[in-house]
Amino acid sequence: MTIPDQTPCPCGSQLRRIRCCQVDARSLPGEAALALLETPAQEAVNLFNAKDTDEAETLALNLLDLAPNLRPALRVLFEIRKSQGLNDTAAILATRLAALPGPAALRAAANTLCAQFLVTQGRHQAARAAAAAALIAAPNDASIQHLMGVVLTESGQFAAGEQHYRRAQILAGASDGLVLANTAWNLKRQGRLNEAATLYETALALRPDNSRAAGGQAQVVFAQGDHQRAISLLDAAITRWPDDRTLIVLRAMADLATNPRAVLDRLGDPNQPRSSIELCLRGQALDRLDDPAAAYACFAQAKTQQQARTGAYVPVEIQEKSVIYRRFFISDRILPLRPLAPPSGPMPVFLLGFPRSGTSLLAQLLAHIPGIVEGNDQPAIANLAAGLAGYPECLNEILLADSAIRPAAMAAQYLAGRCATALAQPGFIIDRAVGNAWHLGLIKLLFPEAPIIHVLRHPLDIVLANFAQDHPLEANCGVSLAAIARHYALTMDMIRHYRGQLALRYLPVRYEDLIATPNAVLGRVLGFIGADTAACPPDAVLRANAHPLPDPVPAHMAVRAPIHAHAAGRHRRYAEAIPGLFADIEDIVGPWIESQSYQAAA
Repeated sequence: MTIPDQTPCPCGSQLRRIRCCQVDARSLPGEAALALLETPAQEAVNLFNAKDTDEAETLALNLLDLAPNLRPALRVLFEIRKSQGLNDTAAILATRLAALPGPAALRAAANTLCAQFLVTQGRHQAARAAAAAALIAAPNDASIQHLMGVVLTESGQFAAGEQHYRRAQILAGASDGLVLANTAWNLKRQGRLNEAATLYETALALRPDNSRAAGGQAQVVFAQGDHQRAISLLDAAITRWPDDRTLIVLRAMADLATNPRAVLDRLGDPNQPRSSIELCLRGQALDRLDDPAAAYACFAQAKTQQQARTGAYVPVEIQEKSVIYRRFFISDRILPLRPLAPPSGPMPVFLLGFPRSGTSLLAQLLAHIPGIVEGNDQPAIANLAAGLAGYPECLNEILLADSAIRPAAMAAQYLAGRCATALAQPGFIIDRAVGNAWHLGLIKLLFPEAPIIHVLRHPLDIVLANFAQDHPLEANCGVSLAAIARHYALTMDMIRHYRGQLALRYLPVRYEDLIATPNAVLGRVLGFIGADTAACPPDAVLRANAHPLPDPVPAHMAVRAPIHAHAAGRHRRYAEAIPGLFADIEDIVGPWIESQSYQAAA
């Protein structure tokens, strides 16, 4: 007699794995069998609603062992695991619930539940599939259109997110203050600050009880440069909602540059439970107060929270992409694909650099120069690649005279998407999208003579700077020092491959030089790209970093600051305060420290 597999599922559901993540779809009961279990399933729901959680859990587990596709029991188990803080387990259960077949209304509700849960966990990319399924099942539901707008906006797809917010407004049939406020936030992310400010005024008039909108309005005003009014708005909001942690965090952010001690006071007792963003903010204030050991402790605690919320670093997809791109983008293959005539229009200038390396600062300084603008924040090159079925192998079709893939048309599409700001011809348009490091082969095909400016910074400073942030990073690499270091090395190795195979117009510049002698470095960049070096302002003007903002305003320009040297060489202070801090990543970043002629940590 065969003994059934009793192994618990590693997902944490407490079901057997053969009735959970390794269930055989052929073993699932059909509708007739599920109907026989409706009464006990409803009993599990009633027990949960009556807060008899233990009994509800036991009954739900027993029912799901019989029928893993029993919708009410699966919903009860999801709610219990969510209440227990087992977010990864809850996400798996919600995803399974969303995948169950059934009437459109049930599919819409289950997928909405799944997407909303993932959104609360900050897993917006993961929420997209469920939100899309809910939208397909119920396209005229304003709340689901709104949810899709949230998912896309927080995934960085601002234009698409705006479309769904606009549809939600139409379907709602009346002005909805929440939808308007979220639309305003989307416009803010697109840099359309004046439109966002107007929409926030309307949204708050409709729903003055929306504390989140009050915080968003203050952020827009701050980005417009009216810091005092923004602070006044935040102070008024905190007076109304004194326990709102988001408002307190925003107010502390306003203090960080000028009064880090006030940040610690505002955030309150450090021994109380704090969110990851509060911990990072506290750590940044301690860093500015020259207490690296205490700052690092805050960052480490924040990363523990972040990893619990978003999961571990998962580089598999990136590694596979790297292998594919290395195999395809070699000189013998790319040279025959290059167009005979250069594309018309402004010349893109691509800024390379791992996050926190200094590409934002260089872009801000280049904006001083007439004829140089920065386009929107969309990853235009990556979006072009994503729109090509079978990329990159499909690029071989360029060799065919009747190919639908034409470099000139793709270059024109790229420029049309980037040039949100009017630009006199000839001119230059800055593109600092992080994903460009992976797509230098496509960049070479579309813009063979485009300048590539690579901003280098001491690798340990880059790793530390990203460790101190609560922002999501590619492949979720921001969850630990080791993960950041590994992803940095992976990205740099991809750039090295492209440089070895393609004749790029490549200029490396150092962040440390940029903050020490901005005029000299900017002059070298202008000369390299072919711009007027005489237009380069003196160091004093560049250091102020206060030229008029463009419209729309790129996100990094909305929070620009005068040039400072506080972050240069930061790793040395941390290495002295915390012996052995970088021991686990020395082998990862050491070769890059040496190849860039930086000094290793003491």
